[in-house]
Amino acid sequence: MTTALVLRTTIELAVVLLLIYGFIKEEKIIAFEQKVWRILFVNYRRYKRKKRYAQMQKNRDFRVVNGTASPRKTPDGSFHVA
Repeated sequence: MTTALVLRTTIELAVVLLLIYGFIKEEKIIAFEQKVWRILFVNYRRYKRKKRYAQMQKNRDFRVVNGTASPRKTPDGSFHVA
């Protein structure tokens, strides 16, 4: 038997055993899936919140003056639109 055949047979056997286990312990697997989805959702929201905060920090000196989006800072520190 070649190594590839042994590896393929082992993987197929593992898949069959996991399917049988899944049918027997269906409630536990459903609870686990719900927990994983909840964790992913919370972490995604946290990631988006951090990303928004970083964007706000990056743009905190940006001001819109007279309806334009490209103000320039003058030497005295105020903003001026040309």
